[in-house]
Amino acid sequence: MLQHYLKQALQMLKENPLVNTISILGTALSIAMILTLVLVFQINNAGYAPESHRSRMLYVYGTEVSCPNNTNRGQMSAEVVRECFYTLQTPEAVSARVRTERPVSLPGKRLFTEYTILYTDTGFWRIFDFRFIKGGPFTGADFESGIPRAVITDEAARRLTGSVDAVGRRIVFENITYVICGVAGQVSKAARHASADIWAPYTSKAGLMEQDASYENMTGRFGVVMLAANRSDFDSIKAELEKQTNAYNTAKQDCKVGFMNNPVTQLDIATGSGAFRKASLKDYLANTGSVVLFLLLIPAINLVGVVLSSVKKRRSEIGLRKAFGATRAVIVRQILAENMVFTGIGALMGLGLSFLLLYLSRSFMLDGEVALTAGMLFKPGLFAAVLFFAFLLNLLSAGLPALHITRLQIVEALNDTNK
Repeated sequence: MLQHYLKQALQMLKENPLVNTISILGTALSIAMILTLVLVFQINNAGYAPESHRSRMLYVYGTEVSCPNNTNRGQMSAEVVRECFYTLQTPEAVSARVRTERPVSLPGKRLFTEYTILYTDTGFWRIFDFRFIKGGPFTGADFESGIPRAVITDEAARRLTGSVDAVGRRIVFENITYVICGVAGQVSKAARHASADIWAPYTSKAGLMEQDASYENMTGRFGVVMLAANRSDFDSIKAELEKQTNAYNTAKQDCKVGFMNNPVTQLDIATGSGAFRKASLKDYLANTGSVVLFLLLIPAINLVGVVLSSVKKRRSEIGLRKAFGATRAVIVRQILAENMVFTGIGALMGLGLSFLLLYLSRSFMLDGEVALTAGMLFKPGLFAAVLFFAFLLNLLSAGLPALHITRLQIVEALNDTNK
């Protein structure tokens, strides 16, 4: 039966190439625009290396330090990290980090190109899954002693040393000479919490450990990432963090530190939440759903006319089939199945077009010229979305004309009039 529908659809394509080409292109454009939205959300929410465990991560973006005479909103100090986060028992791993842009040079050779440097700790390597080409991450002993070790990307290694075989070579940034201990594969900027050109222990830079006495040593430059053993631990982690924070604040004289909407999940971030504002998932779904519905309805309305015109040409065929006992349901099913062939072709074209649209528009849709990898784009959910939107568009564009034409009486259909 499926083979029959396929042959019938191909025959229709030969008989009405213009009409059916318009139908296929309309489907492709609609699905491409919808899938571009799906891809953007997927890149912002789904897990892929080195952020493969996004579904189990919690992030603390900012803090609010309240004192009798003023309030400071910003990042936390190393002391807050140490007392409120490193003492947590529920998370599987905790990592603090500071991101900056600085020129990186070679010993005896000053260079001026800036690189993204992420100062972090050993918990970072437990949370994120990096692919090391040479060497490995800096060790706990390196971190505790503040030894200047650095992990560098393969691209940065080539630019600075001329080779990825850079372990043991020295680089200089912020007036400190670092020894390269590992070379990792390039990380896309879409993995915003893990991406950088160079990673180094924050204990190697004394300035990061400085405290602001006016806020009782609570303000600084650090953000925190936590990895839960399971998503069900999120509430327990938040409760334990609140307990640790209250104990920390009790030991202070006047100032109190709080974390506002933090910690937030990856889904919170993907739907627009942050440290200082909480976006409603309901509102996000309503806004996105309205856009998707609009993108489906506009081409569907246009395609209804195209499909209706095509179906009208088959009135006598439909009348003849009804005369030989074909039910209305069987005829509708056949028209939908035949049209699904065209919709499927359009869906595949739309899938490819969505990748192209995302690539061309990534600078503003993804907040920068991010590298797109197969791990970001190819997920089972994406292909499920293609099939869902293709099926929905098929129902909207072919279902209504099919129901209309099958309501005709046998005699009226056999007369082959267009009244």
